[in-house]
Amino acid sequence: MKKWAPYILLAVLLVVGLVVKYSRDGEIGLDAETFDYNDKQTRTNLDVFRDKEAEYFFTKHARCRMKCRNITQKEVKEIVRKAKVNYSKSDLQGNRGPKYAVEGYTSRDRQHLRVIVAPKQKHLSIVTVIDLDKEWECPSCE
Repeated sequence: MKKWAPYILLAVLLVVGLVVKYSRDGEIGLDAETFDYNDKQTRTNLDVFRDKEAEYFFTKHARCRMKCRNITQKEVKEIVRKAKVNYSKSDLQGNRGPKYAVEGYTSRDRQHLRVIVAPKQKHLSIVTVIDLDKEWECPSCE
């Protein structure tokens, strides 16, 4: 049994390491590389989402949906900065560039949101905002 102890310990450490690696929040779709966040050429689209200095442009449609659903710009930015992308709801091959479906819960009232965001050269364009838990009647938003 003493001969097997180091191998068992090594196997346990390996399993713990894998569990920790795959259970971290905010690691979806990212490599373990280190990026220079000040160099715009080395940033990926997801890095732009996490940039606190990023400029946001809210489309007329997004502003209307936010007003109807009682969602603030601060809450939208909070969800975008977490950058938890739902790739099955995203359109990465769109004619006018990729659109990401970013999802999460707001810290203020735990609203479960999906934000459709299109990264542009100089800003992040918020296309629409959806409350995933509650159906809202927004007749004036077209």
